[in-house]
Amino acid sequence: MGFLNKVKERAVHLKDNEKVRGVTEKVTEKVKDKVEDVQARRKANDLLADLGRLLYAQKTGRTNASADAEIDRIVAELRRLEDDGLTILPDHPGGN
Repeated sequence: MGFLNKVKERAVHLKDNEKVRGVTEKVTEKVKDKVEDVQARRKANDLLADLGRLLYAQKTGRTNASADAEIDRIVAELRRLEDDGLTILPDHPGGN
């Protein structure tokens, strides 16, 4: 009977390991998704800050020849992030 008990113990142990592995994989995937979300938000914030600097430069007459192209590039990147599911701005900013 000792051998059968050892086999049974081992089977229970392996089953528990499979459960732990499954939970670990789920948690890992959630963490990965969260990290990607944080990275996308940081990228969007950086792009918005760059866009704000360019807008300020335009409004104060201090832009260079490539400002419009840079603004277009930044807006395109922000739209790509939105297409990927990131909310850049609420639908009705300022209640308008």
